[in-house]
Amino acid sequence: MSENEQWSASATIQVVDIQPGQSYSLEAASQATGISRRSILIYCKSGLVTPNVDEEYGAMTFDEQAIYNLRKIEQLRSAHGVNMAGIKMIFELMQQVRELQNEMRWLRIR
Repeated sequence: MSENEQWSASATIQVVDIQPGQSYSLEAASQATGISRRSILIYCKSGLVTPNVDEEYGAMTFDEQAIYNLRKIEQLRSAHGVNMAGIKMIFELMQQVRELQNEMRWLRIR
């Protein structure tokens, strides 16, 4: 077991409750999810998470949906061993399911 694996296996992760309508800095998102800032940036770069970016300062903030996605990514990755390509595919399929559910609701109303 590498030194990083030993540290992460023994580290205590404190998950913070997320408040609806709040925005969180990269550091706060990292603390709220137990995911390193570096990993969050990788997830953003790969398109798995979309932060809000302040155009003037370039600072990233994360809303409730982004925090949910980060937690889901980490669950898929750590608990189920899914790689980045698999996570991206799962997210795309989840989006398609939501779109189909919305279409079904709309058709029922008519």
